[in-house]
Amino acid sequence: MKNQTRLFALAALLFLTPLLAQEKQKVSQSDVFQDESSEYTKSLRKIIGSLEATIGERLKDLERKHEILVVLKPEYEKRQTIVTEDIPFQVEDGYESNLLKYIMFQFEGGKVKDITLASESKRIYYEVMFENKKIIFKPSDLKQSEVTHEVFEKSERTLLNEMSLENQIRALRLLETSLRSSIYRIDILLALYKDKKDRKNLQHIDF
Repeated sequence: MKNQTRLFALAALLFLTPLLAQEKQKVSQSDVFQDESSEYTKSLRKIIGSLEATIGERLKDLERKHEILVVLKPEYEKRQTIVTEDIPFQVEDGYESNLLKYIMFQFEGGKVKDITLASESKRIYYEVMFENKKIIFKPSDLKQSEVTHEVFEKSERTLLNEMSLENQIRALRLLETSLRSSIYRIDILLALYKDKKDRKNLQHIDF
């Protein structure tokens, strides 16, 4: 009887070991400092859910604007890049450098496939000294968005869901702000194209 009990215990251990390993791996890939049962954590997750919903609405608005823009500028059908900051010369840490920030949209079937937020900094006289930061957001699954940090000697890649909830919120807020800014810039482009077209048409009919 004792032998049967031991065999049963051994079989149960062998069965449970892979499950425990999977659970351990799952915890190691998340934020182990987060207390999932706390009200603070619940409030953070609520903020994330609200941001994801807002981003979804912003994307719909942007896609509508883009559909109009493509009629005027067909070259934007698959990709559109909006430069948000371009500083050809600045002094950083005592060295002359340049800075470029932009947001790039990839479209597929009129829908946003992915969004890249990028910051590229490079020293003017020492081009090997650079720092590139990039976040590639996946609208289909924002938590699987990729964060990349590159400097001249190394490159690091992190998924958004591997970050703390606080940093996930910061990244999503950055995306939401960037989307609002992009929608505004597209509105400006559309207004400029309309004004240019109206002026041209007016010239044609001004006898």
